[in-house]
Amino acid sequence: MSSKKIRAISHGSLIIDKIFWEIRSLIEQRQALTEIKIANRIKTLAKKLGASGMAFPPIVSFGSSASEIHHKPTKRRIGKNNFLMLDYGVKVQGFCSDFTRTLFLGQPTKFQEKIYNIVLKSQLATIKKITIGTQSDEIDFTARHLINQAGLGKYFIHGTGHGVGRKIHESPSFKTNTNDIVAKDDVVTVEPGIYLPNKFGVRIEDMVLVSDQPKVFSKIPKDFRNMII
Repeated sequence: MSSKKIRAISHGSLIIDKIFWEIRSLIEQRQALTEIKIANRIKTLAKKLGASGMAFPPIVSFGSSASEIHHKPTKRRIGKNNFLMLDYGVKVQGFCSDFTRTLFLGQPTKFQEKIYNIVLKSQLATIKKITIGTQSDEIDFTARHLINQAGLGKYFIHGTGHGVGRKIHESPSFKTNTNDIVAKDDVVTVEPGIYLPNKFGVRIEDMVLVSDQPKVFSKIPKDFRNMII
């Protein structure tokens, strides 16, 4: 089952990456786009690229909408000088996948760049912690500690990640005071975020295969320079 699961999720991740580049290209064309138009385009592309369906309804949120962790896409226009969060996943052979990137449209302020890089630093450090036998709350602590150090801990308002399989949320669960043990061939997400009410939110999420060394599925870059459109 593990090899079937890994192959299916790998295929799903390839579809996710292709969707990302298509959506990014669409945004770069500066067409009149709304959150819901982008969400619908994600669903259309997923089907076109061979997914059996979506793992969950796509989350597309611009600006202050991105400060809501489970924002439902609306007719809000995609503007400039703020973040655009894309969180989606597909199903392949009955297995789910999950992914988030937060793009920036326009010219960022130093503060916006700082917030993004704090989240990125947290995510990269946490991915390194994804090793066989690690307890789930240790993984959560790693992500949360770096954001706490920046004085922004109260704006990280969800768990650090979760297992992915036939369901989008499975064990292990990376939250405070959990004691799940990470096992070989688990597929987990690492998705720290900072959400500033009425301003913006930043979340960066990758699926990681648990092995002797953590292996990230997605090939989409996430350094801030590559996220600016």
